[in-house]
Amino acid sequence: MSEKDERRRYPRFPTDEVQGSFSYSVKANVDNLSLGGFAVRTSAQLQVGRRYNFRLGEGSASVQLEGEVKWCRLAGTEKLDTGDVVPVYSAGIAFEDILTTNAEQLHLFMEKNVILDLKQRIFGRLKVESESEIDLQTESKFLVKQLSASGMLIITELPPKPESICSSRDTRTGGRCSRLGSSRECCGTVSTVASMGSTASCFTFRAGLAPGARR
Repeated sequence: MSEKDERRRYPRFPTDEVQGSFSYSVKANVDNLSLGGFAVRTSAQLQVGRRYNFRLGEGSASVQLEGEVKWCRLAGTEKLDTGDVVPVYSAGIAFEDILTTNAEQLHLFMEKNVILDLKQRIFGRLKVESESEIDLQTESKFLVKQLSASGMLIITELPPKPESICSSRDTRTGGRCSRLGSSRECCGTVSTVASMGSTASCFTFRAGLAPGARR
């Protein structure tokens, strides 16, 4: 089926009244950490000021934390097994609300997983004993500019990834989009992503969605 036929099958409706969010996750390797934060390496440029959730360790010895990106800079490049060359970024993340029960859990994790230097203070940066890959998870809000039964055109701060969980909400009072028959809130999974342009502060994407629950 051609793109023109697809447009006829799924009419697109302009809108500025639908907002939503999608989950965003990026792989990172921990370089060093302290009770106040840690440094990571990743192939994605992290936005300064954005908060991420992540888990350090596995099983009963793990600790769930939240942190804010304080700095991020290009550290170099890496050649993959496929031959592709990708950027490598170094970023510093400060832990949020660490003076809670998480502090004890983090201290236990550090005792088991870092190379201790007795000359360093407790808040010094400590090297992780082995390569530790984590998932940095956050949510990105978006504004829908165009809507159809198969997907939407959105403006967002972060690029959506296939398989991301996406939810949207009609912000109008009373909220049903009668032309699409959609309820005020719905969710689904991003199935396809195509870049439509970008500015210094946001991206524009056309995203295809696999249907999920409606509320």
